[in-house]
Amino acid sequence: MKSARILLPVLAACVAMVTVSVVPAASVGPAPDGVLPWRSLAPADSGGEGLQACVDEARKMRPDAWTCMGGVLTITADEQGRATDASYVIAPDSTASPTPRLAAPGRDDYDSWCENGTVCSRKINDYTAEVKGNGAYGDSNGAIGSFDVVYRQSFDGKRPRWRTVLDWDSGPEINPGVWTNNCRINVSAGPDDYCGKSEVNLTSINAASPRAWWPSNNRWAYNEQHLTGSGKYHDDHEGEFTAFGHRQLFKAGVLHTGRWHKCNSSTGCQYYQVPWKP
Repeated sequence: MKSARILLPVLAACVAMVTVSVVPAASVGPAPDGVLPWRSLAPADSGGEGLQACVDEARKMRPDAWTCMGGVLTITADEQGRATDASYVIAPDSTASPTPRLAAPGRDDYDSWCENGTVCSRKINDYTAEVKGNGAYGDSNGAIGSFDVVYRQSFDGKRPRWRTVLDWDSGPEINPGVWTNNCRINVSAGPDDYCGKSEVNLTSINAASPRAWWPSNNRWAYNEQHLTGSGKYHDDHEGEFTAFGHRQLFKAGVLHTGRWHKCNSSTGCQYYQVPWKP
């Protein structure tokens, strides 16, 4: 992040770009007696309340692999280094953003929009919405790096389609693993059902090549199937990654562009809730 920001367990399937700079390890001085050293976020980049609260909680818990997406903490290795997959809402901080001005072809505002260490969503029109997450990740010794992720969804009639961009902000090279856009059917009396998915194949990002798009900055990745039901839907976006020089597997918290309905109408699916709410 060019800038950055109660403890409830949440299902891993629930909230697109992140930014936050990390103080280099060399700048971390000796810790007072009895206090373990910690690589902190740079003060100038820790203004986001949700992200900073999440990082502070990671410092208390000291897991071997953790990721903060805004105020949601995801742990993939506990304090003993044992593999796990647990998420906690440390500070709910998903906010709505105004519709952006029309950008010139090939241009976007992703490096200036929502650069405050949180998760932001915005409705472009009834058929298009975006979500951005500001994230940081680290180990039991503190923060390792940071990144942003943005998901844009724009219906093609009754078929969801997505565009993803991952943006490096600090730390070592990030190597994306399994990354997925999932279509979900809202179910009030039980777990949400699935209505298709779209695999996301992102390339590595680093200081020299900070952005990775899927499928590109002007094409779309389509859901596996058309939606024709009268119910309500939403999307889940999640992914995992490794960082150069580190053995751990990290997982970005789940993000959502919003909720939609009217997929059985002649005009196709339309958004009715942005940002997404539980």
